[in-house]
Amino acid sequence: MVGNDIIDISETRHSTHWERPGFIQKLFTPKEQEYIYASVDPFIRVWHLWSMKESAYKVFIQTGAERFFNPSKIECHVDSLQSGRVRIADTSIKTSTLINGKYIFSTAKIDHSDIETRIFKLTDNDRKNQSKFMHQHVLIYFAKKNALDQSQLFLKKTKTGIPIIQYRNKPLKTAFSITHHGNYGAYSILKR
Repeated sequence: MVGNDIIDISETRHSTHWERPGFIQKLFTPKEQEYIYASVDPFIRVWHLWSMKESAYKVFIQTGAERFFNPSKIECHVDSLQSGRVRIADTSIKTSTLINGKYIFSTAKIDHSDIETRIFKLTDNDRKNQSKFMHQHVLIYFAKKNALDQSQLFLKKTKTGIPIIQYRNKPLKTAFSITHHGNYGAYSILKR
């Protein structure tokens, strides 16, 4: 299982009101609030933690858990800017984060498998087109990597919203995650 999340820093600076009263208290636990308020750059810390939560939540849902929206029930433990853990119920999920001047990108996994990731600069601002672009690139990668006929590969979502790859109408056992926000998109595939 793998999850990922990307946040376009510029887009987020212009489109969110993270400093409004109650925002941080609603989304973050008291421990996470300590991380935020002690940070040199609270804006980056807020979105770093959010990216960790989102990527870990995607893994948690893949375990068969029911979807829920209560970010304060998801707690991040930051080991460094690059690594941490997220606890959801009784599940501990490892995260890795890349922060640069353009985006914050987190991946999450439960086991020790390696993750292969590709990050894209997107030119189309339409969310549906971004999603199609990302889906196409996952299928292109997967077809090449596994010597499969790309025309027989399809990406579908399960009833719980988990994306799966089908080959000749049969689901393949592969763990991957897709994300896009603002001008950036990424996919992550668990190596076997």
